[in-house]
Amino acid sequence: SGLDVHYSSGIANNFFYLLSEGGTNKTSGKTVTGIGRGKAEKIWYRALTTYFTSSTNFSAARVATLKAAADLYGGAAGAEAKAVAAVWDAVGVK
Repeated sequence: SGLDVHYSSGIANNFFYLLSEGGTNKTSGKTVTGIGRGKAEKIWYRALTTYFTSSTNFSAARVATLKAAADLYGGAAGAEAKAVAAVWDAVGVK
């Protein structure tokens, strides 16, 4: 059908793809560097199992994934947490 599945899917999918692989968000035009699937998976899983609740929205997901990245990889100033923040910015979640 010609659709780019990473562009036409939801915000969370685009966040995970860009965090894993890097690239440019087509809406914002912002380009980010990925951290690899393994690290992205660990961050998302920790956020999902430790910080997400039934009422988590995108803003809360940003906070949760930043906490998870800090927990796992060198604190809030670590490269992984900085990548998480940059990707949320790229997909338009503050």
